[in-house]
Amino acid sequence: MKYRLLIILLAAFTVALQAKKTSNGFAIVIDSASYQQAENEVKRYAESIEADGLKTYLIIDRWFHPDSIKQELKRLYHVKKNPIEGAVLIGDIPIVMVRDAQHLTSAFKMNQKRDWQQSSVASDRFYDDFDLSFDFLRQDSLKPLFFYYSLRPDSKQTIRSDIYTARIKPLEKGKKDKYAQLRDYLTKVVDVKTKEKNNIIDNLSVARGYGYNSESKVAWSGEQLALKEQFPTLFNPESYVKFMDFDSYWPMKPYWMNEILRPDLDIMLFHHHGSNDRQYVNGYKSGSDTNTSIENIKIYLRSKVSSAVKKGKDKEETIAYYTNLLDVPRAWCEEAFDPVLMEKDSVMNASLEISVDDILSISPNARFVMFDACYNGSFYEDEYIAGAYLFNDGQTVVTQANTVNTIQDKWPDKFLGLLDHGLRIGQWGKYTHFLETHILGDPTFRFAKNSAGDFDINDALTIHRNDNRFWRKALASPDVDIQAMALQMLYENNDPGISDLLKKSYFESPSMIVRLQSLMLLSRLNNDAFVEVLAAAATDSYELTKRYALDFIGKNGSEELLPAVARAILNDNTSKRINFKISSAYRMLNLDKLEAELLNQSENRPFYTREMLDNTLKSIRSANQSKKSDIPSISDKSISVSKRASEISRFRNHPASDEADILLSVLADRTDDPELRTATAEALGWYNYSYRKEYIIGQLQQLVSAEPNETVLSEIKKSINRLSGQ
Repeated sequence: MKYRLLIILLAAFTVALQAKKTSNGFAIVIDSASYQQAENEVKRYAESIEADGLKTYLIIDRWFHPDSIKQELKRLYHVKKNPIEGAVLIGDIPIVMVRDAQHLTSAFKMNQKRDWQQSSVASDRFYDDFDLSFDFLRQDSLKPLFFYYSLRPDSKQTIRSDIYTARIKPLEKGKKDKYAQLRDYLTKVVDVKTKEKNNIIDNLSVARGYGYNSESKVAWSGEQLALKEQFPTLFNPESYVKFMDFDSYWPMKPYWMNEILRPDLDIMLFHHHGSNDRQYVNGYKSGSDTNTSIENIKIYLRSKVSSAVKKGKDKEETIAYYTNLLDVPRAWCEEAFDPVLMEKDSVMNASLEISVDDILSISPNARFVMFDACYNGSFYEDEYIAGAYLFNDGQTVVTQANTVNTIQDKWPDKFLGLLDHGLRIGQWGKYTHFLETHILGDPTFRFAKNSAGDFDINDALTIHRNDNRFWRKALASPDVDIQAMALQMLYENNDPGISDLLKKSYFESPSMIVRLQSLMLLSRLNNDAFVEVLAAAATDSYELTKRYALDFIGKNGSEELLPAVARAILNDNTSKRINFKISSAYRMLNLDKLEAELLNQSENRPFYTREMLDNTLKSIRSANQSKKSDIPSISDKSISVSKRASEISRFRNHPASDEADILLSVLADRTDDPELRTATAEALGWYNYSYRKEYIIGQLQQLVSAEPNETVLSEIKKSINRLSGQ
């Protein structure tokens, strides 16, 4: 192994290009073929980065192995003079497909027995978080750019990237060949950075697609209020901010595409569902009139019947099934085979989504685009939405997107206001990413500073990164995102008074951004202050804070928090996403005591109608009955292992604190199925917010010394590290 590594290092080709007046560096990593095809453009790109104050290191990848690239990035990070703060991976740089690390994603929980290409997560956290340790598994035989790695049990189990990274990976199926795309893109980046060096953020648009956040108007309005805190000047004269909901028009697609084309648009924020090659904008046309309702049913039937027959199902049986199921005329189902209607449906469906081909037919101009959607950033695919925006004409130079599915209930705009201070997009991404989240395009791109004072946010996050005195002083900033970042850095630097500071910040700050940041950081501490703030946060004025609070309350499971849940049930019953979080928490709470608390709080409360309360009580009782009947099956060996495993898997999304002991008993039984015990050990690793976390850690530690099965032991150790915040 040492001999092989020596050969690899001798094959490296690293060139340092000196920038002026710089303390930090930046690495450009590119495969040899791409460099040969775009050498002049790469050099001009490097010069544009140097002009912005970063020393560039040009690394030609002749290793073609992720470990060697990572080692070189680590070396450049630790050099005494001009250490790198970030890197960009250009062209065909090996793609790490991460396994056994689903807890580092926001939502991805696919069974890893499925095809590895589908059940792994393409992630550059391998390259930018040096504390994450992996075991190399294999290289894909069909897609040699894919390298599979497993997260080690003795690795850190949380993401805290040392540098920022980005991908510049042209489309395999673009308007031009991939090398022409690369040359054109790098030329575009240099032109935009040169011509628009004084471009401040004064044009921002936000678009929301159907089905996002339960289409909650409360959640939508909350984001608008938060953005006003983060970008106060955008709401002043001579600036422009725009919010476009999916149901403003039908179809909304042409309005979104027109917005993308605006020459003066700085930032476009998309909230919607998606795939690697689609942005989903609208569903069927909404309407209460009879004609619209009938037409929607017909469209639905044509789609279902046609799809079933294409999959090989009998035509007559399919028509009979849907005719009886929905009690509709047979003629409505038979329309599925009408060529005229088939063409009409095809055109209609295309109007409901934005495809890669749609984007390649125009020239997007928003300089930075954020895709808060699943799979839009799948740079490992031959075509992907984020890439279509970049490798195109127009002025779009950088995007943020996800390689797999992503959770809706997250804080997508976290620290976004720091871009108004000239923060590099890569630095912003570094503090907001999950395993699946990536910057695509130039990570050194930044807008001109649009704020008073001499606070340099880029220097703050590099030169002063570990200076707690500096960040304590930054708490006095009038800017809410600087305050939020100051709390972040003090937390990361293990400031001895961080818990008290976060509690104080929550209860005393008038800023919804600062309060939410305080709650999020306290959740990682999971102490008494966290529980105290949780009870208050469940009634916060910011909908997203309430949403997070109720999610944390379920996962914490403390009976002290049941009054807050009951209060939310009674007071926030018109907020769709709050209701969703409450109902999702039922399996994690003591429902007998929650019902008693709810009845107690409602006893002297006037109601126009008790229907809402009665329906809620019915749901609680149903969930309670289901919970009490399901839980015993976990340890019942007369039930099939697959059914028991299915029940155990629920605890990944719903880690019920009071039921942790039954999982521990299964894990401790060395006569039980080893694969089931491994899944149980993994499920216990999701109890990081539980009020019983320390107890669970202690029980797991007692099992370590006596566990003979190496696979089970490895998962136990990983869960201990996860729960310990390692």
